[in-house]
Amino acid sequence: MPAGGLHAYLHGTGIEVMANSDNVIRGGLTGKHVDVPELLKLLDPAVTVPVLSAADLGHGITSFPTPVPEFRLFAGHLAEPGVVLPAAGPRIALCVSGTAALRTESGESAKLARGESCFVSAAGGELRASGPARLFLAAPGPLG
Repeated sequence: MPAGGLHAYLHGTGIEVMANSDNVIRGGLTGKHVDVPELLKLLDPAVTVPVLSAADLGHGITSFPTPVPEFRLFAGHLAEPGVVLPAAGPRIALCVSGTAALRTESGESAKLARGESCFVSAAGGELRASGPARLFLAAPGPLG
């Protein structure tokens, strides 16, 4: 989202990963603090909500192009046998349906049920995942 943009999740699953930002102003529909006067000062109605189209990487894995260098986002429809997930470095995995079995190259493993997430250390190396599950993976963007 560009600065000044207002967005909401009305249905479905919203995966939100934030790049560097110095503020978040809430507009409502939350139990958290809502600062309407500040929101009205910062809101830019000309900002449109970007819709990211997924790029198919094969084996049930897609990539969402992000307009920022800080991170990349991947989605996987996982089945048996497992697939090696893209990206290296520190990662966050979020299971949104089914049960995902994760195993790092260094031998660490985890099972994630719907709604569960985990941090995968950069030291873990390659990450293999199997399902049946739908999994999102956030990872650092390309260097330089």
